[in-house]
Amino acid sequence: MADLAAQVRARLILSARVIITDHWPTPARRDWCPICHSPWKCWPLITAYAYLRLVGAHWWIPPHTR
Repeated sequence: MADLAAQVRARLILSARVIITDHWPTPARRDWCPICHSPWKCWPLITAYAYLRLVGAHWWIPPHTR
């Protein structure tokens, strides 16, 4: 059962990080979501950060700049 919980946690963290990476604003337009075309922070980004807080991974910033 512990293995299943660890797998779910790892999958949740990975999914949240993918969402955050996709919805992170570009350097040219730091106040705008490139996917949703809405003001930053968009709802998918907020939800992904909520997932990270839920599993104890807290804030994460993508390692890239576009």
